[in-house]
Amino acid sequence: MGRVRVLAAATIVAGALVAGACGGDAAKDDGRLNVVATTVQITAMTKELGGDRVALRGLVPAGADAHEFEPTAKDLAAIEDARLILRHGIGLDDWLDGTLEAGASARVVTVTDGIDLLPPALAGGSGDMDPHVWQDPDRAKAMVRNIAAALAAADPQDAAAYDDAARAYEATLDAARADTQRIIDEIPADQRKMVTNHDAFGYFARAFGLEVAGAVIPGASTQAEPSAKDTAALLDVIREQGVRAIFAESTVDADLARPLARDAGVTIVDDLYGDSLGKPGSGAETIQGMWLANARKIAGALAGGG
Repeated sequence: MGRVRVLAAATIVAGALVAGACGGDAAKDDGRLNVVATTVQITAMTKELGGDRVALRGLVPAGADAHEFEPTAKDLAAIEDARLILRHGIGLDDWLDGTLEAGASARVVTVTDGIDLLPPALAGGSGDMDPHVWQDPDRAKAMVRNIAAALAAADPQDAAAYDDAARAYEATLDAARADTQRIIDEIPADQRKMVTNHDAFGYFARAFGLEVAGAVIPGASTQAEPSAKDTAALLDVIREQGVRAIFAESTVDADLARPLARDAGVTIVDDLYGDSLGKPGSGAETIQGMWLANARKIAGALAGGG
């Protein structure tokens, strides 16, 4: 919770405020709860829960990498005008910190608070925790409950509606979980090993019975850099463990993964949804749609003959 202040040069602040005043979607005096969500996953969840009661602005758009996002002037205006800011935490949206200062204007809620976190699947002795919790259905549902509680606290008169929406959405996620598991179960048990472009699928793998054998980019952030030694070791892992495919994400350059796949003689799938969701109309623009889209691509690459 904190008063929100834009910490930017005077010209940027002025531009942001003008953008908010001139017909932008940051400030809406129409009785709806004015909410900012930092990531595309939180935006998708909040849309399901808030419906027409919420004037929602998501900062990180579909197809963008949250690790590398930088707010625009229009984003800064939305942050300034918000009554509620929903952030992810766990290092995924630290770029928000530069725009926040202690005070009392908007309520800031970290929607992963209280969720049991795990280190990245390949972290070894790293003290970092894996931020990709929405890839696990139980943890995604915990995010939903936190968001619903935050909406209800900011808009008490509609608290029952947010609770009802959360229950309905959790049922949707439960059904999608079952469908996703059925798809993964089509993969023979001895072929459920993945190598990924970066370490973004640990929660998904644990939830659905897959194994992450390695990652091209070491760590849960896309900003890490592999060494030649790392790449050579990963090539050995692929060959020794009979990994059938390397999986890269739609938001991360696969230039490092492609030559590794070629050298290993395995398939590369370069359009999984790791840090992002799909764009509208893709079928993967929701949390549940993303799980299913990823499961189909993973099963298609791992369950085939050869």
